[in-house]
Amino acid sequence: MVRGIQSQKIVATPKHFACNNKETNRFESDSVVSERALREIYLKGFEICIKESKPRLIMTSYNLINGVHSSESEELLSGILRGEWKYDGLVTTDWCNTACKIREIISGNDIRMPSKIDRDVKPEDVTRNQLAVCAKRLLEMILWLE
Repeated sequence: MVRGIQSQKIVATPKHFACNNKETNRFESDSVVSERALREIYLKGFEICIKESKPRLIMTSYNLINGVHSSESEELLSGILRGEWKYDGLVTTDWCNTACKIREIISGNDIRMPSKIDRDVKPEDVTRNQLAVCAKRLLEMILWLE
């Protein structure tokens, strides 16, 4: 599906990355899962999709995974997704999640939906380079659409 959608210059967005198991209390539910189960069950479909079809955008889930929101998990986003699987597209949150915006950026999440800069964010919280990487990936997707 991703290859077909993107062949028409439409961005496909596989979601919800990862362990999105329920709708009740999904903003704060914690999926406690072993690394083996995470990789063999919950991430395997995403891994195949990313390696075979190269989606331009991935949407994280609301839930926590082993105590960390999926959208702010450095292990999940920078380690597995971007590091091991060599994913170079955008990562976005789902709408109005409850995770920490700063940790999301640091972990490899590019877009916060909806997004606004909080007045209590200090310049030292996020580096210029971290923001530049997010902006670069967004601009690359926009240029791909042109």
